Amino acid sequence: MFEGNLKRAFIFSLSFFFLFLIFGALAFSQNPESGKAMVETISQNVFLPILTDNSALLAINLFINNTEASVLLFIGGATFGIVTMFILMTNGIIVGFVLQFTMIEKGLPVVLAGIIPHGIFEIPAFITAAGLGFILSESIWREFRGRGDAAAEAGRLGKIFVMTVIPLLIAAAITEAFITPQIINLVSI
Repeated sequence: MFEGNLKRAFIFSLSFFFLFLIFGALAFSQNPESGKAMVETISQNVFLPILTDNSALLAINLFINNTEASVLLFIGGATFGIVTMFILMTNGIIVGFVLQFTMIEKGLPVVLAGIIPHGIFEIPAFITAAGLGFILSESIWREFRGRGDAAAEAGRLGKIFVMTVIPLLIAAAITEAFITPQIINLVSI
């Protein structure tokens, strides 16, 4: 039963994220000037604080940043999923904006080179963390109705988080810091 819940939560989280990614890309397309201003604001407040020329330090910064976001996605389930949904929604919109901006400015090859290498690890990590958050929310509801033990479920979910999400985030951070820039350079020539 638990594995089926995780699969459903993963599919829901992935669908919800991509819905808002598409929304972000379409919103950017409707008003590119405002979209560019938004991407600039995002860059200044989100990306620039973690960027460095030292690839190892960048990997550490990326891992910390992505782990914080993933933990919030997971424990956001304790708010009956409201925080988890909000984070998925805002991240989907931001990714949509940035992808659309990059598509217009640099083209599809750079978009693909910039997202696929580390995205194959990072996106499943985020979506799994969100799915775990939604299952946590569901277990809290069950406990309120006298049909479950949310604390025990949170412990099981936490183990899955540590064994699944953290390794994916490590792989994503290393790939994004060391490999993704090289691939972007190759396709930008």
